[in-house]
Amino acid sequence: MATLEQTLQTFEALLANERAASVSVVDEAVWVYLAPVQGLDAQTEALNALSKGVARLNASSPFMPVLMDTIDRHWQRLAGPTP
Repeated sequence: MATLEQTLQTFEALLANERAASVSVVDEAVWVYLAPVQGLDAQTEALNALSKGVARLNASSPFMPVLMDTIDRHWQRLAGPTP
């Protein structure tokens, strides 16, 4: 279990790294943050808070596209199957 602040700190550390992080590292951090949250609405709210926090981080890092793509995949997962 990780709090929003802990997850954002993890992402800040990855953003400070000169090499882009792997998708699996980012995905695991998002899952550790979302897993204890019960219910689709609650996970959606938690992911929204995470997205807002990420928007305030260093956008010039080579890690940011990996982070944003991973968060987008979680948004798609929460949205459910497309008709």
